[in-house]
Amino acid sequence: MIEVKRHRFEGVQFDESPHTGGKITPRFIVMHYTAGGSALSSVRAIRERGLSAHLFVDRDGGIIQTVPFNLAAFHAGPSSWRGFDGLNQHSIGIENANFGFFDRRTSDGWTRTGLRTFAPHEVLVARHKNGGPEIAWELYPEAQLRALDAIVAALRAAYPTVQEVVGHDDISPGRKVDPGPAFPMARFQNQGGAAGSGTLRDDDLGEFEVVVRETLNLRGGPGTGFAVLRALTPGTRLRVLREEGDWRQVDLQGDRVPDGFVHGAFLRRVGP
Repeated sequence: MIEVKRHRFEGVQFDESPHTGGKITPRFIVMHYTAGGSALSSVRAIRERGLSAHLFVDRDGGIIQTVPFNLAAFHAGPSSWRGFDGLNQHSIGIENANFGFFDRRTSDGWTRTGLRTFAPHEVLVARHKNGGPEIAWELYPEAQLRALDAIVAALRAAYPTVQEVVGHDDISPGRKVDPGPAFPMARFQNQGGAAGSGTLRDDDLGEFEVVVRETLNLRGGPGTGFAVLRALTPGTRLRVLREEGDWRQVDLQGDRVPDGFVHGAFLRRVGP
């Protein structure tokens, strides 16, 4: 079990990066692959390029942190998601040790220039969801995925503003292909958390509007102990996705992605 203390994972190797930005409120977790060997070698390679990420996760589950979670790391580049541009300012970046794609088939398996041949049981042969040919992608070992299970759970617990796990290929389609088809994204999107996951069922509870005299706090979880994400003005339209006691999980964008929680006493139904 890992825990966040003072924006760092307690007991995890910290190799501080000089490449950081200002303070952030993390709303997303962005998954990447390193396109390289070990996590440590990728820490060094990325640093030399003037880039950074918050975490590097090795194939055996080893973790290296290089940027505190409340500071921007330079991992996303030009990017956009759910109405947010420049995801460096809104996300925690996780680099996973993984070679990525192999575009040349051999009699023994798959490879690409400069790499060994990977056997069929080490890869997934698939087309990328954003297009392209059917090629091979390095599989992510279970030890690495279990480490990511613990990481995502710990980050959701520490930062209730985190609402969705996405890939670099989601926020920069056409420019990036990581973490690729071999990454089991649904495993992490479906994990619990104060703000819920990114995919929701179709039978939400309908459209409502905010009825308050001044403003209504949108919070990261169902209670006043959760962080205030923003203040909603009277008349704000939203969809209620589910009930949790007196609290309602709501969608402000109409994209069926949860944006936070409000108290149900200050909502009035306006639609079916």
